[in-house]
Amino acid sequence: MEIAITIILGLGSLLILLGAIGLNRFPDIYMRMHAATKAPSLGISLMLIAFILYFGTYAIALKAVMIILFIFITTPIASHAIGATAHHLKIKKWTKMKMDDLERDRDLK
Repeated sequence: MEIAITIILGLGSLLILLGAIGLNRFPDIYMRMHAATKAPSLGISLMLIAFILYFGTYAIALKAVMIILFIFITTPIASHAIGATAHHLKIKKWTKMKMDDLERDRDLK
């Protein structure tokens, strides 16, 4: 069981690290926003699942599941708010971006 917990913790840590690397390497706010929300959310969830397996109590499991639910509810909302605000403020996009769906939808109105 300890090997599985170690592997799950390692995968969670790796996903959080990849999110941090993406946050530093991606060229614009939209890609950075993606890196800052997707991988770390799954990484934190994996780490909390490992804590549930390690401690094995109902109190820890309930708290960890509530934290996972909170993360998966709030992260997309925060990501959307950041992206919408950046688009509204006309933050510079990556030069190789081919299509802007928000701009296209705004033009259709």
